Amino acid sequence: MVKTMEKTFDMTLKRCTRCVLPETFPGITFDHDGVCNYCLSHQPVKVRGEEELLKVLSENRNKGDKYDCVVPISGGRDSSFVLHQMVKKYKMRCISLTVDSGFILPEGIRNIETVTKALGVPHVWLRDDNKIGVAQQNCIIKFHGWLKNPSINTIVPVLNAGDKTMNLRMARFAHENRIPLVWGGNYVGNCSFEEEHWKRGFMGVFPDDRGTFTTGQKIKLVTYFVTKEFLPNSYNFKWPIFKEYMTGGAVYFFEALFRPKDVRFLGFWDYIYWREKEVEATVINELGWEGAPDHTTTWRIDDSAYPLLNYMFLKIVGFTEHDEMYSKMIRENQLTREEGLRRTFADHHSDWVTGPRVTASIKELGATREQVDEVLERYSEKFLAQILKKD
Repeated sequence: MVKTMEKTFDMTLKRCTRCVLPETFPGITFDHDGVCNYCLSHQPVKVRGEEELLKVLSENRNKGDKYDCVVPISGGRDSSFVLHQMVKKYKMRCISLTVDSGFILPEGIRNIETVTKALGVPHVWLRDDNKIGVAQQNCIIKFHGWLKNPSINTIVPVLNAGDKTMNLRMARFAHENRIPLVWGGNYVGNCSFEEEHWKRGFMGVFPDDRGTFTTGQKIKLVTYFVTKEFLPNSYNFKWPIFKEYMTGGAVYFFEALFRPKDVRFLGFWDYIYWREKEVEATVINELGWEGAPDHTTTWRIDDSAYPLLNYMFLKIVGFTEHDEMYSKMIRENQLTREEGLRRTFADHHSDWVTGPRVTASIKELGATREQVDEVLERYSEKFLAQILKKD
């Protein structure tokens, strides 16, 4: 049943003739040649450049007592690459750090250990077992509530229950250890290819190319979420869940006010242009980094939320985050459309998205695959009728 639904989506959805975005992508329109508005309005990705990066590094080199910078590492390919560059290319005194949300996959943990050992870089885990326990329990409660009242807008906040104060914890660590600079963090410095605008797009709010929302957009987003998604669902009216959302909201709007003033957060990919082939070749060949054996891409193999997240989006609207990633790569001439389509459909059918990981995640949440599939199929039919204006 799973394979049939995926095949149907792959074969029947109208897709842009230039990239691979489908007609179910939020905000999409097509011109008379079948080219989508995202391709028509595309501007080449711009970065500040290595010269500017070198200035930043020079300003912070030897400024700390023992280390020049903190480099957060999740075990994914990009954070591993950034650490490699800071150590090997730019000769910074680095310490690597991971905030353990309780949702890091074994592949991520393995890569953290492999990469830091290969680079000879000290690594620190920040872990709060109480927070992890609460987050996991909240996730179970919210998931069962979602099954009763599904919404495409709440898939991410229901399943992605990572530590909302992650950046603040890293900033405090840097402050306490007199380290002036943190490279990256939660939503800090993601490359333009990985900005997931569409996950808020179904609410009619779209950020800029760097994923930045205006204050007005933030207010609109939060207002919509509270009135349309939070308040109508009684499962949210439990103190741990209410506290999670309130903390997330406060951090979302006011995180900069809470950070120590002597710690600077910057994004590596704001300075250096991201190239997948370079990233993969570096971390695999020089650091011994490994992907997941059951997936067809090296992206996002460190976070346990994403197999189920992608599965749910695939079942509802027929695409995943990979469709958007490859479309951006096509526009930037890193992929041909033919290769983008091949990779898109391969990812859709990989065991990572459809196989045992998803079944195990659902079981951990106290549900069955059959139960979830029934809800997803019923909701998908209703939702597609709305966005595709089907009778």
